[in-house]
Amino acid sequence: MSSDTNDKILVTGCINNDRKSQEILYRTYFKNMFDMCRYYTQNDDRAKEVLNIGFLRVFQKIHLFRFEGSLESWIRKLIYHVCMRELAQKDETFGMDAISDLDQQSHDYTLEKMFQTEILELIQTLPPASANAFMLFANGYTHLEISKKLNISVGTSKWHISSARKQLQTLIENYYEKSFKI
Repeated sequence: MSSDTNDKILVTGCINNDRKSQEILYRTYFKNMFDMCRYYTQNDDRAKEVLNIGFLRVFQKIHLFRFEGSLESWIRKLIYHVCMRELAQKDETFGMDAISDLDQQSHDYTLEKMFQTEILELIQTLPPASANAFMLFANGYTHLEISKKLNISVGTSKWHISSARKQLQTLIENYYEKSFKI
């Protein structure tokens, strides 16, 4: 059977609340998703906690998967969003000081007035590759370290971060216009 066929059987089983299908999905994607959660939490226990919340969300939303991309990418995106939300809710820091220069040429409002949760929500709307590179950069990684961690070139790292900054600046401006009706 092809991978697509296996995924369809697995997703259908999960939609039908079949515990065996849920276990297979969990075991299949556990390691990769755990590694991602551990990367962001920097703690094995916290990573497991966030991962389990993420998988619960996956099982709650599995009926929305439309086979328009890979199942793993869909799961990764969902768990990434859960991870960012959980970290923001627990007020765990992400080196947000590095982000503060984004809005310097913008209007009088500063990023300090935005809640960390709101910033993370905006970052989550970025393309995943740019968001990942940006978060690494915000946490003090150099372009060389980012390129090694994400298996991309230094130039690609610089491009992702530059692109993320431009997109975030626009998103922040839109946020303020919407929130404060400037």
